[in-house]
Amino acid sequence: MKNNPFSSAKTNPATWWILGICLAVLAAMTTSWLVLLIISISTLLIVFSCRDKSSWSRSIKFYLLLAAAIIIIRVLFRIIFNLEQAPLNPLLVLPSLEISLGFGSSLKLFGAISSQSFFAAVTDGLRLATIILAMGMANSLANPRKLLRQTPGALYEIATAISIAINLAPQLISSLNRVRRARRLRGQSKGLKALPGLVIPVLEDTIDQSMSLAASMSARGFGRRGENSNIRLVATRFTGLSATTLLAIGATLILISPQIQLLDFSLLVAGLIASVIYIRLSALGATRTRYLRAGWRFPDFLVMLSGLSLLALSFSGVIS
Repeated sequence: MKNNPFSSAKTNPATWWILGICLAVLAAMTTSWLVLLIISISTLLIVFSCRDKSSWSRSIKFYLLLAAAIIIIRVLFRIIFNLEQAPLNPLLVLPSLEISLGFGSSLKLFGAISSQSFFAAVTDGLRLATIILAMGMANSLANPRKLLRQTPGALYEIATAISIAINLAPQLISSLNRVRRARRLRGQSKGLKALPGLVIPVLEDTIDQSMSLAASMSARGFGRRGENSNIRLVATRFTGLSATTLLAIGATLILISPQIQLLDFSLLVAGLIASVIYIRLSALGATRTRYLRAGWRFPDFLVMLSGLSLLALSFSGVIS
């Protein structure tokens, strides 16, 4: 692990967020359970092979349990709220129950469920679980403090909130493990009886660590703005609004149109150009202490190229 060039301790933290977003978009677009399963297994293998010994790297267990719970809940909802009408070859047959609501049609619970309906529920749950695992991979491998150093000037005002949100889940897992270890050394109760004694210390420690991070960011100038002229302020806001509008319209057209057309890509490209201009204009008036800025290495470009290539194959229809 020490000589692994793809270790999270050596790579740029933004690399893993770019890869995680690409895998999440790929999972949202695909309809194949096999592709979703491959993405889920790949995210876990990446985490276990590239993570370091930091506290946030252990948060993948939380995301894995959450993903499993989502699949189970989605399947249970499909079994309980059954809308099928007497399938020919049912996979599961349960006693049906109809509840009259006093208006409209009756609510049907349980009943016969076909294999197609069951596996469709599994695929839907697996899709959301895969998206969560992709984001969990990025959260487990990306050092939140190193990620802050890469924050562009346009995000200085909200960087504090974003960093605390990103740092919350890993810090919560770290605090939980620390409190449980302390209680175990004291020989205190376990199981459900220990829950009241765990919640408050864990939340208190998590909030303290997050506030410490926010204070550290504030001391280094995050969220601090210099003096801007009215012309630059108006130009910055107009560019930001234009970028958001162009990206939203372009993304909407790609999602609702049966075929990707030149207009869709033109709007997205124009939105990206406006975003770059907005970031540059916003950075001119921002002041922040810069130190030990993480660079980009060949493994970073290789990981990002892999994620973007998969995304391009999905948009082209090769992966569906």
